Amino acid sequence: MFKILFSLAFFFVFANANNLAKIYLNEGLEAVERVLEQELASKEFWSKELKDKNVSLGYYDNDTAIVLTNKGDKIIKVFYYNDGKIEKKFTQKDVLTGLSGDKEIEGDLKTPIGFYELGKKFYPGDPYYGPFAFATTYPNILDRTLGKTGGGIWIHGYPLDGTRLDTYKTRGCIAVHNDLLEEFYKVVADRRTYAMIEEKDKITTNIDEISTLLANLFTWKESWQNNDIERYLSFYDQKVFKHNNKYKYEQFAKTKERVFSKNDKKIIKFSDLSISPYPNIKNEKIFRIGFYEDYDTKNYKFKGDKVIYVRLQDSKMQILAEQ
Repeated sequence: MFKILFSLAFFFVFANANNLAKIYLNEGLEAVERVLEQELASKEFWSKELKDKNVSLGYYDNDTAIVLTNKGDKIIKVFYYNDGKIEKKFTQKDVLTGLSGDKEIEGDLKTPIGFYELGKKFYPGDPYYGPFAFATTYPNILDRTLGKTGGGIWIHGYPLDGTRLDTYKTRGCIAVHNDLLEEFYKVVADRRTYAMIEEKDKITTNIDEISTLLANLFTWKESWQNNDIERYLSFYDQKVFKHNNKYKYEQFAKTKERVFSKNDKKIIKFSDLSISPYPNIKNEKIFRIGFYEDYDTKNYKFKGDKVIYVRLQDSKMQILAEQ
C-alpha cells in the first residue's frame, strides 16, 4: 500500500501541484488529504495503477503464496504473487480431497469450497496424517454466516503405516504425497499463505473487477470517516449480512446510526490490502477483502486486522460478512 500512496502523491504533486498548493494554503493539510482520499475512491486511478499487473488470483500489497486446489481436476498448485507478478512454484496431480460439492455440515466428508488462511506446519501426533500438516481457517466468518459447520480441514500427508487413503477417508482434508510434502513446506514456509479451493470451474478475477472493488472500498471508508450513514449502509447486503456472525443487518444498522449521529471526528487508515476471488458453488462474484485498520476517534481507538466478504453486483460492493 505504501507504493500505491507514494505513486498517488507523486502523481498529484507533479500533475496538480498548483491546485494542491492552493488547497493547502486555503484549507490546510487535511483538505489535501481529502483530495488524495477521493482519488483512491476512483476506479480510474486503480485501473491505471494495475494496468501492467496480473491480478487473476487477486491483489495483494505484500508477497503472498496461494495454494490452489481444484477438486474436479484433482490437482494442487502453489503460486507466488509479488507486486503484480505470478509464478507457479509447486504442482501435484492426483491429489486427494473429500467428496464433491461444498461442505455444509460437520461429518459430510466434503472439502469446503472457498478461500482460507493456511497456518504454519504442525505435527498432528497421529501417523494417519503423515509426517506433518497445515490447518486451514475453515469455517471462516462467511461460512458461519451461511450456517456451515465442521472444522479441522487440513492439508496433510499420507498415513505413515501405509493405510490406504481414498476420497471418503480424507474426511474433507487435502492429502499430499509424503515425498512431496517436504517440497510443499519449503515453498510455503516463511510467507503469508492462503488456501484457495475450487470445485471444477477455474475461479479468476481481472483488473476491472479489482479496480471496482478498490474504488468501492475507499468510498465505503470515506463515508465511514465522514459519518455519512446512508451511503455507508448502502454497501451492506441487508438480507445476508451479519457482523461477527452475531448481529444481523437491522441491529448492526441501528448501532451504527447511534454512533454516526455523534458526528465524531474519525481518522481511518487502511494498509496491507488483499483482495481475493472467493470460489463458491454458485459461481457468484464473491471476494475476500483483508486489510490492517487504524481507527482513531476521541473516545475509541483500534488497530488490527479486518476481513470483509463481499459480493460484486452491478459494479457495487455488497458486504455479506464482516469480522
